[in-house]
Order: sequence, then structure tokens, then C-alpha cells
Amino acid sequence: MKKTFDYLKNKSMSPKGENWLKAVKFWETLHSDKECKFDKEINIDGQDIEPLVTWGTSPQDVSPVTGIVPDPEKEKNEDRKMAMKRSLEYMGLKANTKISDIKIDKIFIGSCTNGRIEDLRLAAELLKGKKIANNVSAMVVPGSGLVKEQAEKEGLDKIFKEAGFEWREPGCSMCLGMNPDQLKPKERCASTSNRNFEGRQGRGGRTHLVSPGMAIAAAINGHLTDVRDI
Repeated sequence: MKKTFDYLKNKSMSPKGENWLKAVKFWETLHSDKECKFDKEINIDGQDIEPLVTWGTSPQDVSPVTGIVPDPEKEKNEDRKMAMKRSLEYMGLKANTKISDIKIDKIFIGSCTNGRIEDLRLAAELLKGKKIANNVSAMVVPGSGLVKEQAEKEGLDKIFKEAGFEWREPGCSMCLGMNPDQLKPKERCASTSNRNFEGRQGRGGRTHLVSPGMAIAAAINGHLTDVRDI
């Protein structure tokens, strides 16, 4: 709870002064009963989770960046097998291809999912002093006007622009292929948005969902790359 309260404190839309104290007092009552029992409890150590990348046309189609594109023929469920085959055909990928061998044409950092100031700070820290690969074009779209303003105060925009990124106005942009921000057919994008359905970023466009750090790694090397390597 304390970590959440610390994050919310002094935010522009958070209660202030006496109202903040009253809000915290109420929020502290919102917890599970001491004797409650759950049907199932799952504990996951975050440091054991490898960076994931989508290979298909649904957020569920993921593999570790150190892994390979799965083989539909090994799938026992016929409906799932058919869906996997369709996804791979649309994405222009073959089973057992190393994820890290997949080349990228465009990089998109933004959306309401991964366009927060914390995301941009992490991305800029990884990018500082580096350049994007010659075979990619890249853009950063802050998640809101407030995020853009804060990022520019911290000089993050300069880091992105010096590395070869476009620094854009806040909005949806390539998250859903809005306005001219669209992929061409068969163009491949490492995107920090939250959906990778067929045509999501432009008719025929191929989307690989990644974290902001993974997007930077792909931008620097021109292909999907384990961010831990940089």
C-alpha cells in the first residue's frame, strides 16, 4: 500500500492537504480480511521472467526473446493450431525461427500503456549516447500533454532526437494506425502499444509487442534484441 500512496502523493489529480490524509485513511481500510482464504494463490518472482515478445496477432502469442517462434504442428488443440498457422502466415514468420533473428522496420514508443514518464525515462537512459540502426525509423509519442511537458523539462526529448527518433505530440498515433502514422503492408514494427491484431497499425502491418526497453534494444540493433544485452 505504501508504495502506491507514495506514487499518488502530490500528483496533480490527487487530494491535497487534509483531504489527502482523509483519503489515505480510507484507502487503508480497503484490504482483504485477515482470515480470508483464496481458491488459488500464485507467487511469481519478477526477476525470473524473461523479456517477452509477441510473434502472432494476439497478445497471447508470446515467446521469450531468447526463444523461438513456436511450431503449430506441435499444438494438440486443432482450433489453436489453425489460429497459429494463420498468425504466422500474416506475420510472415516460420516456425522455429529465433526471435532475435527477426528484423524490424519501425519502432513505436508510446500509447496509454507505455507512454508514461517512467517509460520515457527508462528508454532515454538506455538510448543515451547511442544511435538507432540505419534500417529502422523510430518515433516517441508521449502518453499525455503532461508527460510530454515533464519529459522536455528533463531533456529526454533531446536524447531521443539525437539518437534518431522522431519526438511527436501526445496522442494515439501508431498504437491504432491513426492519421498517417501507419505501417505499410508487410512492414514490421516493435511497438510498446497493447494490441497486435491484424491491421492494427495499418493494413497488412506486422506488430511485435514489446516493452519500452525492448523497443530501444530493437531500435539500436535493427532486430529484436534482449534488452539485458545492452
